[in-house]
Amino acid sequence: MTTRDAGAGEHPLHPPGPPGGALPDPRTLRNALGAFATGVTVITTRQQNGTPRGFTANSFTSVSLSPPLLLVCLAKSAHSYQAFLEAEHFAVNILSEEQRAVSGLFASRAPDKFARCAWRSGQGGAPLLKGALATFCCTRERLVDAGDHVILIGRIQAFATTEGSPLGYFRGNYFSIGLERDLVQVAAAAEGTRIGAILSGPRGVLLRVTGDGRLALPLSPGPVPTLAALEAALRADALEPRVDFLYAAFDDRAVGGHAIYYHGNVRGAAPAGYRMVPLPDLAAEPIVNAAERQMLCRYAEEYRNGAFGIYQGNEIEGSVRRVSGA
Repeated sequence: MTTRDAGAGEHPLHPPGPPGGALPDPRTLRNALGAFATGVTVITTRQQNGTPRGFTANSFTSVSLSPPLLLVCLAKSAHSYQAFLEAEHFAVNILSEEQRAVSGLFASRAPDKFARCAWRSGQGGAPLLKGALATFCCTRERLVDAGDHVILIGRIQAFATTEGSPLGYFRGNYFSIGLERDLVQVAAAAEGTRIGAILSGPRGVLLRVTGDGRLALPLSPGPVPTLAALEAALRADALEPRVDFLYAAFDDRAVGGHAIYYHGNVRGAAPAGYRMVPLPDLAAEPIVNAAERQMLCRYAEEYRNGAFGIYQGNEIEGSVRRVSGA
């Protein structure tokens, strides 16, 4: 399975503007930056008079685990800019795929945003939005001037998470990662299709032991494979799988049929018939399927680099479209 980065070397570089100046076409730069797929957040706080304020942002980044820090970028042109500069507390709400309307609401200049959505007060009074995948209550740690924005670094004081699929943003448009599952199920109806997953845990990657003692990735049982069936089978073995995103989709002509694999993690001890294999050992293990072996080698490399992608092609060659970074 030979891979290449999709689109590598296909576009000319835009020349920079004069030293110290802006690029000649800011819209071109904006479009280029929009090629990085992100999640969507709503950043909230309260003015000194108690009025709640908030705005939609995809410029959100985790900074540090110890101490627990994150950052968001504030446009100096934003109506709520001054309120965030003065506030000691703020909150980050990571939106779910059902919250497109919430994202649009807080991207607008509607005066009654908080009257049109469900929320509660978190630490310091910062609003926490109902239905968010995760919420982080923060105190202001530091402000850093950065051109037409200010970087607001916050120290996490409390947080909460829930299950669900995230709302994504790419090239100026929303996308829902969960929708790919429906498309995959249509493809899975074709004869010979298999659905599996690369699931990592604290001690390595979960692999199943075949009848001849070799190893393979977990696959969905049944004549019509589904992701739900794979997850149910793993839970029946006292494992807790959590699937993040589609990792590879390719025609495996060596064994016939279409192969679809997801990326995720798993908790629990490996039950009978499974092994947890450390990343450094994957290349030396007897993997039954050649395509799975190559995919696991790519996974180990991407894990070390902190950036993953989606592979498309066949069992011999294809392209990887980068979708996430550390």
